[in-house]
Amino acid sequence: MNMKTTAAAVFAAVSAAASAAIEVVPMPNKAVEKPGVFKSGSGSFAEVARAAAFKKDASIPAEGYRLSVTPQGISIAASDDAGRFYAEQTLKQLGESSRGPKTELSFPCVEIEDAPRFKWRGLLVDDCRHFFGKEEVKKILDAMAVHKMNVMHWHLTDDQGWRIEIKKYPRLTQVGSVRNGSPKRAGDVAKGEKKKGSRWVFDNKKYGPYFYTQEDIKEIVAYAAARHIKVIPEIELPGHAVAAVSSYPELGCTGKNPGVRWQWGISRDIFCAGNDKTVKFLEDVLDEVCALFPSDVIHIGGDEAPKHRWKKCAKCQKRIKDLGLAGEEGLQGWMTRHFTEYLAKKGRRAVGWDEVLAGDPGKDTIVMSWRGSKGGIAAAKRGNDVVMTPNNFCYLDYRQGLKNDPHEYIGGNVTLEKAYSLEPTAGIPAANAKHILGVQGNNWSEYTWTPRELEYKMWPRASALAEVMWTRPENKPGFENFRARAKRMSEYLRVKTGIVPAPVQ
Repeated sequence: MNMKTTAAAVFAAVSAAASAAIEVVPMPNKAVEKPGVFKSGSGSFAEVARAAAFKKDASIPAEGYRLSVTPQGISIAASDDAGRFYAEQTLKQLGESSRGPKTELSFPCVEIEDAPRFKWRGLLVDDCRHFFGKEEVKKILDAMAVHKMNVMHWHLTDDQGWRIEIKKYPRLTQVGSVRNGSPKRAGDVAKGEKKKGSRWVFDNKKYGPYFYTQEDIKEIVAYAAARHIKVIPEIELPGHAVAAVSSYPELGCTGKNPGVRWQWGISRDIFCAGNDKTVKFLEDVLDEVCALFPSDVIHIGGDEAPKHRWKKCAKCQKRIKDLGLAGEEGLQGWMTRHFTEYLAKKGRRAVGWDEVLAGDPGKDTIVMSWRGSKGGIAAAKRGNDVVMTPNNFCYLDYRQGLKNDPHEYIGGNVTLEKAYSLEPTAGIPAANAKHILGVQGNNWSEYTWTPRELEYKMWPRASALAEVMWTRPENKPGFENFRARAKRMSEYLRVKTGIVPAPVQ
């Protein structure tokens, strides 16, 4: 057993000593309060952090740290820059919880040994249905950094909008980033085209062009990297492709322009998997995506891809016959494997939603389990790495059970306590638990119109998930303890990032 493994085992074995002074989110895995405080005088936090004694210690697990606060000073040890950064995030929260005069910074004395439970600690931002913009994405990254989250999954292509500039295919943003309107509640618009049997109406209001230029993306990727956050783009295939097919109709099975979709839901107009030109288009797109995003992982979607068009498409049926595939599901499996292998040649791993399991993906494909935990359990058992994001715990576009909540939700019910109760390895044999890379919270934006609403829906439930991601179960001090810390964290976010969370009730 090497030194890093030994340290990780020690961290896992010691329960956190929760106290009034240790009001940190996520709760450190080992934290012991000591008598006294350290007072820094009138210096800024940055000056305090720079003055802290730092030691590089290779025995500390990746992203982990030791933090010691005594009346005489502060010391930090870590094996990497991320660990030092996370120690400083903890220190900031400790400083904010101090009871000293506002003219000085003071920190409760404490000894902390800490390292993350999971290496994938993610949050999804969906800019397709509603577009939030560069400054809001930066605010989310700031809040993620506070919570020691390290993956932003960025959903950039869908039926309702294509949000990433691709130089080789300019119509993707010229056409695909604009739709003729959006669904709105009937009471929110004076006139509109009511869909039969629905309380929604078409608002007849042009939406777009909204997209990120390649320079915007480089800026955001750099901003995230400075906070030790990896940005993973999602380029949907074969489904959720209407914006792309509207831009280049030859990419679909019918050759017709369906128009960028204004309704939410699922469309039958998906990429034509039998067309070599479509395959080449997607390879070209991924070439530019890989040049923009240094992440070792690229998300290729794979969810909600109806096969109606493929069943009637001569090119798709020919591909199935020529390759001896098991019908249309086999064709999607071929497509998943093709792009997994294509990305592998570029040194990248593909991740897909749990529907990709129906097509027997290669073992290098990471599976993101969203339809509950069942897909993740099956994937781990077959040897695929997994990110757990079960909708019944992790979907932040589900109702949160608040009194007098002014917002609309897609459905479901994920309260703060429910999010906090997630155990990502439940139902997975111990021998396969190593395949659980981590956890991710998702906010799909069909019913999230504005940045303010996005913040309200994400936080504080993302704070609860952050503790699931970071803190080992035996070290979590319980929901009531977390609820008290979440209230303080909500105020911390308001002050430090400008984010306004939903109330902690």
